[in-house]
Amino acid sequence: MRKNAFTIIELLVVIAIIAVLAALIFPVFVSAKNAVNAMGVGRAGKQLFTASTIYQSDHDDTFPIAMYADGPVMQTWFGRQVDTYKYDTGLGLLSPYKKGKIGRDPTLQAEDWMGDELGLGYNWGVIGSNMHESGDYSKFPNCTDAATSSSLHNTSKTVLFATSAFYNVSWYPDGTGKKHRFNFFDPPEFWNGVPNVDFRHQGKPAIIDESSQTVKMDGNAVVIFADGNVRNYKQSNLKAEWFWRQQASE
Repeated sequence: MRKNAFTIIELLVVIAIIAVLAALIFPVFVSAKNAVNAMGVGRAGKQLFTASTIYQSDHDDTFPIAMYADGPVMQTWFGRQVDTYKYDTGLGLLSPYKKGKIGRDPTLQAEDWMGDELGLGYNWGVIGSNMHESGDYSKFPNCTDAATSSSLHNTSKTVLFATSAFYNVSWYPDGTGKKHRFNFFDPPEFWNGVPNVDFRHQGKPAIIDESSQTVKMDGNAVVIFADGNVRNYKQSNLKAEWFWRQQASE
């Protein structure tokens, strides 16, 4: 009489089937998880947009200043410096206008520097000041002349917030090759091959290419426009003109 038991061949067949199914399902699971993370950051960006709108209603339609030195420490839109690379996010210029806690971005794997765990940056030199607009950086880091909504040519095509990070690449002076938290970003004209808008969602980890002195990313950035719209963009689809107050007429 045959015993009710798997033979070695039957076990190997079952294991092979499980392996094939896992190979098919795992990428789908990872993709779904990445999409959920991007959606979470998008919701957080929407919260920041709402906070900035309330801030503007209290400040003559003016967006918050990006940052300034307050004695020996930095005061920024997202927090106040409490240690060398530590910021209290409850003391940012936008903090009183946030409704509820804004969660962290689990895809942001970076060292401390000038940012928080959410990893959403502010268009500091165009919206949070006029330094990029004027080309005058003599007062840096003391930002002045933040934008108003009425000064923007097209709020639906002006980038307000976006996922961001600072890559301290090896070819920079004192470069460590590490990625750092950095809640600010510049227009693409200032990147010089090293974006500080971070395209970390739904893509492979960034490749720091020393030979070409570039940081290559194939994922998406979560972008929040000045009218509150939230969209995901690859680097090749993000237009440089969207980072400026005044744009070419369509």
